Amino acid sequence: MLALAAALTGCGSDSGGDTGAPAPAASSRSAKPSPASPTPTKPSSSPSPTAVKPMTPSTLAELRACADGSCTVVVTKGTEIPRADGLRAGPFTVSAVGAEGVDLSSVDASGFASNLLGQRPDQGGPSTVNELSIAVLAIAGDSAKLRLFPAK
Repeated sequence: MLALAAALTGCGSDSGGDTGAPAPAASSRSAKPSPASPTPTKPSSSPSPTAVKPMTPSTLAELRACADGSCTVVVTKGTEIPRADGLRAGPFTVSAVGAEGVDLSSVDASGFASNLLGQRPDQGGPSTVNELSIAVLAIAGDSAKLRLFPAK
């Protein structure tokens, strides 16, 4: 026990400058950053898309043309794209359109749900549900141009 006490008291410097006084207490700082602190910036997740002219949403007749599985339409949130029976896909509802992409959802007659989230023109190719491919061609504000076509 005495050896342990001696070992603990023997810690220190023998440079002669150590007077054994306790180290000064760290200064208290508030959690508020100093005015010289840089302001954090939000990193860009992807380059800004090329400006696209405003697009007029497709008419109901244009949307009905998608029932054969081959069409190009302009959609906004709430647009319903009919089922492509021959390709076993749809109907689809557009649940969001914006800078983050296009979200589509579908529940078929059997109750199977499909969700395509954040679909973008620059994603590297179309998304496919059963035998139907869906490609986002452009996004402008709250509208998007989609191309539906049979999957290969």
